[in-house]
Amino acid sequence: METQDKNGNPFEIIDGQVVLHDWFQGVDRVIINHEQVGAIKLLLEAMKNGEI
Repeated sequence: METQDKNGNPFEIIDGQVVLHDWFQGVDRVIINHEQVGAIKLLLEAMKNGEI
């Protein structure tokens, strides 16, 4: 996994997960995992279809 430019977006999608590149602490953290991404997609689809 490559860390993006410090002037760029600190979030990146890697293997279907959202990763935050935390340059201050020098670590990369998964902040939205596969299950959470799936749940968000289902909610967005339901909203798009007027179900909620």
